[in-house]
Amino acid sequence: MKKVYLGALLVLGAASWAEAQTPQQWDQCAERVGRTVDSQEVGVVGVEAAIKRQCGTRPISNAGMAKPDGKLPYDVFQAAPWKARFQQLTGKSYGGIKESLTVSGRMERQGDWLVGSGYDPRGAGASSAAIAVNSKTGKVLAVYNAGGDTRFFGFNQNSKGVPAKLWEWVSESTAAG
Repeated sequence: MKKVYLGALLVLGAASWAEAQTPQQWDQCAERVGRTVDSQEVGVVGVEAAIKRQCGTRPISNAGMAKPDGKLPYDVFQAAPWKARFQQLTGKSYGGIKESLTVSGRMERQGDWLVGSGYDPRGAGASSAAIAVNSKTGKVLAVYNAGGDTRFFGFNQNSKGVPAKLWEWVSESTAAG
């Protein structure tokens, strides 16, 4: 009985030890796992599942998020001080938007605004999102396109003062859908 208990503790300990503690460790783990999986055999979803199984969920760093210039929208959306603001703004759509920022470029500055966008690789990019953060006022905006249904959070088509990059994303997103 003691051996079974000890074995279970070792397995649980190894699983928690394998979880990456920093985004950099997770990136290294994901790269290592990605090299061992045949993407043509299992597809992108299979590669992502192997990475999640072996590396865990990518940790979010709060470092430098007060002014998230050049940060990934996926990280900004989940990191303090922005997470609570986005959760309040987007409500039940928060999880969908988060997943729709999985694949993204870096946040880009446009005046006081930082704008970033992404898409969810599962489902062939059928859902996508864009977010904007005003680094001076702390205001946040989001737009979410899932299956051709575009939802605006914090602004609408008649709003003034919305960054042009966000309108460009809306225009491209609705034209592609």
